[in-house]
Amino acid sequence: MYQNYGDRNFFENGMLVDTEHSDTTFPMLLCTPYPDEEDLFQFGECEVDISDDWIDRKAVMDYIGMAEETFDPVAFAIGCVSWYSWDNFGAINYAYDWTRMDKKSICDILKYREIASDNLDIDW
Repeated sequence: MYQNYGDRNFFENGMLVDTEHSDTTFPMLLCTPYPDEEDLFQFGECEVDISDDWIDRKAVMDYIGMAEETFDPVAFAIGCVSWYSWDNFGAINYAYDWTRMDKKSICDILKYREIASDNLDIDW
């Protein structure tokens, strides 16, 4: 089941993380609006494996202000997506153009996902 780690309104700065992940792999659904275009969003389905050796753990942790003593794997995975960009974690999708999607198309994808409604104000 996906849990919200972004804005209450998914279409403002959406970040849903699958809570039924492994210890190191975190599937995510991400959404960001284009500021100057109505009803146009980037929407990505990503999967971050925080054990990948190409990820610079120190750089990401410095970027998000995380210390080893307080390491949070979900926050680190979210930081990886922010630091390296969505497309490095599979946001590129051949079924649709992830960089230019409208709200209806995103809702059509999300309505088939199991998403917790805690901290989320949206109807699919």
